[in-house]
Amino acid sequence: MLQATSAERLVQEFGGRAVSDHPLFLEMRSQPVDHAALWILLANLELGISSQFVVWLARAIEAIDDRRIASLIAKQLNDELGNGEFPEIHSVLLQRFVRALERWRPANADDAVFQPGLRLRASEDALFGSDAYTMVGALMTSEIFASKMDRCLGDEIRRQNQIELGALRWLELHETLEIEHAGDSLELARLVPAREAALEATTHGAREQWNVLWRFLDEVLEQIRRVRASAPSTT
Repeated sequence: MLQATSAERLVQEFGGRAVSDHPLFLEMRSQPVDHAALWILLANLELGISSQFVVWLARAIEAIDDRRIASLIAKQLNDELGNGEFPEIHSVLLQRFVRALERWRPANADDAVFQPGLRLRASEDALFGSDAYTMVGALMTSEIFASKMDRCLGDEIRRQNQIELGALRWLELHETLEIEHAGDSLELARLVPAREAALEATTHGAREQWNVLWRFLDEVLEQIRRVRASAPSTT
């Protein structure tokens, strides 16, 4: 039995969930800005999604048989690739952001600190190697989740003034574009066929993607706490 009678209900459901309530962002807001924690989060995001996201979008375009859905995904792919402006390619911009945070990389940060990103990448690669409508559901949720997460990041960045402004281009773009892409999620949902198999696959992809991204934040928080706990004493 389907848990949602239409894909549009999924958009409404996930649109009503709060990423700002995740313990990672609750903890960040309760303390002074922790640039080391921001580095851990963004470095894992770069490793987990940024380098492969255009590949996953291309897979979805290839797999889907509805050219209207493919057109919406292609619009997002074009945004990710900078609309033909090479310096605006999102993976390039995120790399610049992470490099600007590199000076706050904890001295005791080891290879384990990148495990959240590696696991995220493996999970996403599996999701975007499956049924076409599973991929559509995952994309719907990912854009909703990303718009909420980027807002949390933006709020955190605006609490400080130590990161060079030029490095913030990725965040500035995403705070705007992810709202637009989240709106596209509703358009995608309206194009999902009413047949049971398509709705089941879309529902599975949407729910699995939310869980994958939530677990990613869980694991990032675990690494932040681990690195803090093992930091050399300054006394």
